[in-house]
Amino acid sequence: MSADSWAGGRLSPLDGSFLRLDSSRAHMHVGWSALFAAPDHGDRPTLKSLRERATARLDDIGWCRWKLQSTALGLTEPRWVQDRDFDIAAHVVTASEPDEAVSYDAFAALRDSLLSEPLDRSRPLWQIALIPRLEDDRVGLIGKIHHALVDGMAALQIVGLIVDIAPTAISKRPADSISTAPETPERGALQRLRRPADEALAVLRATAAVAARPTITVGTAVRDAVRVVHAARQDLLPRAPDSVLNVPTGARRTLVGYHAARPDLRAARQSGETLNDIGLTMVAGALRELAIRRGEAPSAPFKAMVPISMRGAGEIGPGNRISMVYIQLPVNLASPDERLEWVRAQMLRLKDSGRGENMQTLYAAGGRLPAPLRSPLTKAMASKRVFNLTVSQSPGPRGAVHLLGCELQEVYSVVPIAEGRALAIGMVRYRKELFIGCYADPDALPEVRLLPALLEAELRALATPRRNVRTSTPSPIT
Repeated sequence: MSADSWAGGRLSPLDGSFLRLDSSRAHMHVGWSALFAAPDHGDRPTLKSLRERATARLDDIGWCRWKLQSTALGLTEPRWVQDRDFDIAAHVVTASEPDEAVSYDAFAALRDSLLSEPLDRSRPLWQIALIPRLEDDRVGLIGKIHHALVDGMAALQIVGLIVDIAPTAISKRPADSISTAPETPERGALQRLRRPADEALAVLRATAAVAARPTITVGTAVRDAVRVVHAARQDLLPRAPDSVLNVPTGARRTLVGYHAARPDLRAARQSGETLNDIGLTMVAGALRELAIRRGEAPSAPFKAMVPISMRGAGEIGPGNRISMVYIQLPVNLASPDERLEWVRAQMLRLKDSGRGENMQTLYAAGGRLPAPLRSPLTKAMASKRVFNLTVSQSPGPRGAVHLLGCELQEVYSVVPIAEGRALAIGMVRYRKELFIGCYADPDALPEVRLLPALLEAELRALATPRRNVRTSTPSPIT
């Protein structure tokens, strides 16, 4: 969230875009499904103990009490205000009885039901559900948070209300500077009367800045314009191919996961590839096989939107400090070796390309448009013409994570699905292993349940000895 958004409580243009993409068929919450080891000794986590812990930590993350307040006529982004009636019982809940041994099938059904429901916009936009006991004595935890409030790093802070995360993962932010007063009709009227004067003053200041430093100011404007052009040319304009993933969808969601263990990943990284390279190649291979089983032989790469973090070192707080870039998933290549080489070449180019900054500038430029034009622009940028699916890669905490003494063993992330897409992939790196969450509309893509086995098959193929392979040069979007 920008400094201006912090001071005035307004959502940034990027945060607001996730509200505009919300619909009855596309709920824009991020989330997770986590499994913790059974407690070795002591008490099992309970709903009461989780609520007490969260309540004790709320003052450290005061923005967990924020809720949305729309503005008059919707002419500006909504603002965040304090929920004066905040009730922890609405946000930390349980999905089963304390001593009920929940089967994994029942756990999956509970999870899918929870994730298929939108968050209540009259309250702060997050919820965590505890499943106290699973059939093997482990503990389950399911969470969802609206994307307008958090990116991956900010979501960790809300998770930190109830779990213990390595100190390096989250730092404490100074006291929140957001306005806590609800916008009454009188306050709103005064603000609307004051706004023209504020905007006029801003224009005068900008004019003075140009006069004082014309070269720097004009240079900045030219640089930003060039970035917008590059972002459009490199990332937005190249068309995504038709695919089995781009079909009409409904509101139902399911989450299936695959855990790539450290020995298998080590065996696959034969030539210095990163975990991200391996993960993206696994996804490409699995989606190729999925398409073939659906009767399609992919002739072109799928176009994936990949969010990347733009946070500086130690930068925390709510909102989204991310940018979106687009990469090609080489589902058209038959060999796992070729797919890996293709992915690795793209990621090396991306590293120093400046494409993240270009897309960030483009989103900021869109935020300067009149409010009525923002929704059409947001939906155009999220159309299936622009990308086939989202693939998110998130670093987990470096050390172990615990829930009241129970160590985290598995975690699968939920990446929201925009309309017209049946699948999104979330990859979490935790303790040098990969946890891949496949979040889908089970009616539009019932084959999603095949993906864990297909991901494993690709990883096994990558772990076999291979020759050095060079592919043809990727297309311009890389």
